This record gives sequence, C-alpha cells and structure tokens, in this order.
Amino acid sequence: VASTTDVLNSANNLLTSHRELLTYVRNSQRAHRRQLRALATAPNDLVNFPLIDSPAPSPLHSPPSSPQLAPRTRPQRQDLHPAKRARVARYSNYVPEEETIRNDYSQRYVDSGEWPQNRVLGAEPSRRFEEYPKQQRLLSLKKESVDAHATPPFFLPFSHLSSLHPQKFDVILLDPPFSSSFGWDDLQALPVPSLAADPSFIFMWVGSGAGEGLERGREVLAKWGYRRCEDVVWVKTNNTTNRGPGTDPPTTSLLTRTKQHCLMGIRGTVRRSTDSWFVHCNVDTDVIIWEGDTADPMRKPPEMYTLIENFCLGTRRLELFGRARSSLRRGWVTVLTASDGAKVGEHARTTEGDAVHPWNKDSWEEATRHLTSLAGGKCVVPNSQEIDALRPKSPMRSGNSGVSGGVGVAISGGVGVGVGSAGVGMNAVNMNAVNMNVDPTMNIQHTRRPPSQNQMMVSPMMGMGMPMDMGMGIGNMMGMGMGNMGMMGMGNMGVMGMGDMPGAAFQWVGDGDRIWDDGMMASMGMGGGMGMGNTGMGVG
Repeated sequence: VASTTDVLNSANNLLTSHRELLTYVRNSQRAHRRQLRALATAPNDLVNFPLIDSPAPSPLHSPPSSPQLAPRTRPQRQDLHPAKRARVARYSNYVPEEETIRNDYSQRYVDSGEWPQNRVLGAEPSRRFEEYPKQQRLLSLKKESVDAHATPPFFLPFSHLSSLHPQKFDVILLDPPFSSSFGWDDLQALPVPSLAADPSFIFMWVGSGAGEGLERGREVLAKWGYRRCEDVVWVKTNNTTNRGPGTDPPTTSLLTRTKQHCLMGIRGTVRRSTDSWFVHCNVDTDVIIWEGDTADPMRKPPEMYTLIENFCLGTRRLELFGRARSSLRRGWVTVLTASDGAKVGEHARTTEGDAVHPWNKDSWEEATRHLTSLAGGKCVVPNSQEIDALRPKSPMRSGNSGVSGGVGVAISGGVGVGVGSAGVGMNAVNMNAVNMNVDPTMNIQHTRRPPSQNQMMVSPMMGMGMPMDMGMGIGNMMGMGMGNMGMMGMGNMGVMGMGDMPGAAFQWVGDGDRIWDDGMMASMGMGGGMGMGNTGMGVG
C-alpha cells in the first residue's frame, strides 16, 4: 500500500504536468493570434461579390417512401417457460421451439459492417469435410498422388515467355495484371493457343463482375479456341479487415462487391463419364471462401491450385502472371509478372519448402518423360483403385435422344432395331437373350427371358452412348441418322435393317410398364413407316 507521502508526491507531479500543459496551450493561442493579425485584409472586391441564392429548403416532414406499417406484436405464449417468454419479448427473431435466435445477416452487415459469409461454418479446407471421412480420405489420397507425380517448380520472367515454345500444357491458370498499359487487347494477343494442349483447360480471373470482365473474358476464351464451361467464384470475408459499418470502399456498382470470378474454359473434347484418366469431376465445389492476403491484396486464393489438381490429372501445368512470393509451386511452370521477374533469389523455395529452378526446357522435358513412363505413356497423375472407388461418379443415363433423317433403336442388352421408312435390325451378339417371331401381319413379338438369363450389364458388350445413330436400313430409306440418338455397344454390336417393311408394330411380352428393367438402356425412334415421313425423332 502506498504511503501518504507517495500519494502527495504523485498528486503534485500530476498538477505540475497539468500546469505545463495549460501554459503550452496559452502560448500557442497567443502565437496564432499574432499570425492572424499579421495577415493582410481581404480585398474589397471579394467581399462585395453577390451572394449565391440558396436552394429552397426541403419540407420539414418528407412523405414516407412506403406506407408506415405498425410494428407487429407477437402473441403472448403462456405455455412457455418464463425464461423463454422473456426471450420472446426481448428478441423478435427468437424461436422458442428451437431455443435459438435466427440471425439476420443482412441487418448485421448494416449495423457492424461484417459480411454474411464470415459466418459460414467449415469454410476452411481443413474443416470442410470433418463429417465426411470418405471425402477426407479421397482428398488425402489425391494430394499424395499429385505430390508424388509432379515436376519440380520452374519459373521464368514474362519477357522470356516465347522460350516455352513448342511445349504444350494441360492446364493454364492466369490472373491478368490489368492496368493503364495492359488491357484486354494485350491479353488476347498472348500466344496462349500455341501453349495449349488438346484437350486442355484454362482458368482465368476476370474480376468482380462490376465491369466488362465477364463478357470480355468469354470473348478472349473464344478467340483462344476455348469453350467456357464453368465459373469458379471466390467469396471474400472481412474478419480481419472490417472497420465498421459504412467503411467498405465506395464503388460504382449497386451492391457491395465481395466476390471474384474465374472463368473456366475447355479446349478439345473431354467426356466426364469416359475420360476419367484425365478428369475427376465433382471432387470440389465452384465456390471458394477465403479472407484474402493483407500483404498482397491482388493475390488469389491458394486453394485454386488444389482445385485444379484435383480436377485435371494432367501433369503439365502453367501459370501466367504469377507472383514470386506466393505462386511458385511444385508441378507448375510459373511465368512471373514483369515486376516480380527479378525477385526470385538463387536459393528461393516454395511455400512448401521445395527448391525452385529457372526455366530449362531440357530439364522439364526429362521430368515430364519420367512421369509419363510412370503413368503408362500419358502425361497424367496415375489413378489408383481406391481413388476411383471414392471419387464421385457421373450418373448413368437411361438413354439418349435426338432427331435424324432416319430413326433407329439400339438396346445395349443385345438387341438392335433400326427403322428407316421402316426396317428392323437385330444385333448379332447375345441373341440368345431375345426370341424374335415375325408373323405374316408384320407384328413382331419380342419375348424376354427372365432377368437371370439376360444380364446385359455382365455381357461382353458395354453399352455406351455415342454421338451418332447407327441404325441403318437396307430398303427404301437408308436412315443413317447423324443425330445424338443411338446407343452403340462397344463390342460387336452391328445394327442393320432388313427389307422394306412398312408399318411394323412392336409388342413386348414382359413386365408391362417395366420394359427396361435389369439395367437395360435403350433409345427408341419412329420412322417414315409410322407416319413421320422421312424424318424421325429419337426418344430416349
């Protein structure tokens, strides 16, 4: 405990400091007054300028923009516990049955400046699949596989971009550094088409959507030979940058922009159901939630690299306009921006600790050939049985439909029927599963055997949808349909029409409405012999 002497000394010191402060303020005021007296008097011509008329004052009570609604009173709930009744009276959004307060995040943004996406639970990659162990296992396996089959990280300055020719890349990622000296025309002039493999993908950041980025981005992708197929969105949070209500930077848009768009384009043909050696779909979502990097406001989410690597198994990856501090990554060739080209030191490393290397075509080709030998001759990350079992699969379609000059029917279980002006064709494989009886009245009866005798999914002929109708008749109408209609088997499935048989009727003897049970897939059409003229329609 302080003694009386210590307390008095502390009080005296405080009074002394206060007296010194008052003296300093008085001296400053005297000096300012002397400066004001020394100023010259304002010219009379300025003083005599006519006054500007003020606008008419606004009415004291402006009419409301919408009818004033009386506050809604909530009925008294006498059946509730007193504590719950107190919460109902205090909080308008309290739900007693749920014992929770439903948050109004839009109102919270108005009151505090906090963006609603800050409250999304499990947005971090480490917590995203806490309740889904299979998905966690899948992502862990893919990360191990990608890391084990990746080239060393290479980099080069943007001025040496031409030295990449004639290499081809499976994935290209770019974040254009738009400025007064670099616009959309400069971006379009880049030699991206000569760097893109076939097939390949491109991911290009185009801004928040407030300007012309989305439209011009699609135009540039088309000029480069890509078809826009997806749009990945980065939703920003402001947990660390929120400065209170009304402090977001002013923009010309109608709404506060809290997102960035990344257009995804495809070059060539990739089918998600048959090209699993090159793409794994639906492993990630098209939304990334991330706070951002306060040290580099232009940096994009690092999760984008993982999203690309999980989706495309190609090992030849290129990033344009990367940053020396955050973009160098194992498995990627990074073309640095003009300002970052000289920032990579001799012993620089990636954020994961891998040593980075200046671009060397021979070294990169050697690493790529080694990975190709591990993957059976393709520049891809090998696919394991466990990954293939865990990854999401494309749903099986029950049939394809289309319109063609002649119409055919193909059943992947072993029977094919083609109808031109009219005609019937049969498949030469697995004909023991169906008996075909033709009577003089041209009624054709197909008698299906029990499912145990016609397990089409076990047969050697795998039914796959193909982009053409192979129904061909030998008769009045050749009926070679080029629509996206027929089901063509990948085995010895030949569909051939026989004769000029107008108006054939088909009767199925089986399970009534359940004609295509047991995994059978079909695509049926009606030809000219059924009143459709020479144009038929495929019905899946």
